[in-house]
Amino acid sequence: MFYFTSLMPTTHLIYLVISIVLTIWVARTLRKHGHAFLSKGCKGDEELAVSLGHLLSTGFYLLHIGGVLLALRYGTATDITGSIELLSTKVGLVLVVLAISHFVYLALYTRIYGKPKPSPEPAKPAYGALADLLE
Repeated sequence: MFYFTSLMPTTHLIYLVISIVLTIWVARTLRKHGHAFLSKGCKGDEELAVSLGHLLSTGFYLLHIGGVLLALRYGTATDITGSIELLSTKVGLVLVVLAISHFVYLALYTRIYGKPKPSPEPAKPAYGALADLLE
């Protein structure tokens, strides 16, 4: 049986797994759904949009996984309650930093490319004389 005399190695391992999985999930989600914005901002140049998306993802990974690793040494716990509280605090901080960086990314995009223009309003279906009366 794998046994630790301290809870900290287990807490660190759980923290690393949760934080890195969350970082990868957010980065992939931003890359997948942000491609349309990058493509539009790059004026339809798909090769440039894909390349820029890859560079942004790489920077995102470096920044966030580096921060997760740096924060690993802060905090100690001596019992299970303290370990859970430390873990929740650290994972909560990771989530807040991921959210802030997401909003910074959107703000930078808006500043560089301007606000996305809404699609033209679709034509209203013609229902005959009844539709004319209702309007």
